[in-house]
Amino acid sequence: MVLVSPAAARADIFAAVQFAAPAPRTDFDIAVLNASTGARVALPAGTNTPADETHPSITVDGRRLVFERSDPAAGTVRIIAADLTTSQSADLFNGFEVAQRAPSDPAILPSSSVVYTGGPFVAVPGGGFSMPVVSTALSNFPTGPFMRSTVEQQYDFLANGSLQDLAAGGALIAFQVTRAGFQGELVLRQLGGTASFPLADSTVTFANPNMAASSPEIVVFDQRSVSGRARDGNIAFRPATTSTFLGTPTVLPAIVNSPADESQPALTADGRYLAFVRHGADGHDRLFIWDSQTQTLLNGKGVDLGTMTSHDVGSVSLYTKLILVAPSINPGGLITLQLTAPTGIGIIVQRILGTHRVLGRQGYKLGPAKRVPLGTFKKGRHGIRWDLKVDGRKLRAGRYLVTVRAVTPKVVVRELGRSRVIRVR
Repeated sequence: MVLVSPAAARADIFAAVQFAAPAPRTDFDIAVLNASTGARVALPAGTNTPADETHPSITVDGRRLVFERSDPAAGTVRIIAADLTTSQSADLFNGFEVAQRAPSDPAILPSSSVVYTGGPFVAVPGGGFSMPVVSTALSNFPTGPFMRSTVEQQYDFLANGSLQDLAAGGALIAFQVTRAGFQGELVLRQLGGTASFPLADSTVTFANPNMAASSPEIVVFDQRSVSGRARDGNIAFRPATTSTFLGTPTVLPAIVNSPADESQPALTADGRYLAFVRHGADGHDRLFIWDSQTQTLLNGKGVDLGTMTSHDVGSVSLYTKLILVAPSINPGGLITLQLTAPTGIGIIVQRILGTHRVLGRQGYKLGPAKRVPLGTFKKGRHGIRWDLKVDGRKLRAGRYLVTVRAVTPKVVVRELGRSRVIRVR
């Protein structure tokens, strides 16, 4: 047996999501939850109110959360930043600023230093409209004042519209452009550099772009036919470079894009895991996590977000917490790893059948996933012996993708280690 790929650490995946408030309320709330188990993280008191809390965005360490609060009855819109470790929060715009140009759809940089917001286009002298993205620095959080600037745009539009669904990653921001007479379009902007022209299609609305927090390679988004069918949303992607962003999107496989409606994609900081929301035939939204390495769902049943009467109305943002540290396997089947918490451990074994491209990268074409439980282990360092058997039988000659996984007592996947390729002779 020959080992041919390096080890690395992965983590428990948490998601900031929007969901329907419990009946008889009809507003939206937000939650931060474990994307595999559904367990919720406590939020500061007053985060959720009878108004609509929407568009959550969270930093890669899970510390800072920003979101939009709108109250149609009062006619107010607020952009709120909260520190989940200290429970401090602050309004980033005052009422005069909101009245002048209503900010919306906040996105926080992974480093938590800056929040970007969209809003209506701004008329420019001589005719036409610009699409400014507003940048708000959090250096004076929570007391303020908050220093603000505008990300310059390279071109203007003839038709009026607005910026929505902002996302930030690396030195890039992406957003949806909605303008009169056009379907939803996407723009990719390099901070301090160039911007793409809008990714557009007369038959499709593009929305909810998202990127990996560090060195993004692709932009994922949802696309929906304008024909008005009840379940026609799916997840697609384009390269995360302004020069090649335009073009025909690549649609993800059927394990992600089912006959139901999929929307609101989000990537972990390393770009490996994809979260998305599926609107089921029962009217419930469910959050799923897809692993692009093993090409499997971490949570096959999804996390139930409740009954939603409309599709594609929120956004998802991810961060991770470390459980598995540097899992590795030697040619004899000895698995070594460090655990930051007690957990069940097992492996996934998949025969390699060839290669194809996954999320824009070269990946393996894999056989069915075979799961091998290895037991429950305490926090600390462990050496675990695997006998190179699956379902009681020795592996036959060939190459296999082997992935260490951490699971709950109910065998819900909490985390996957980096997949390793082994060769059986």
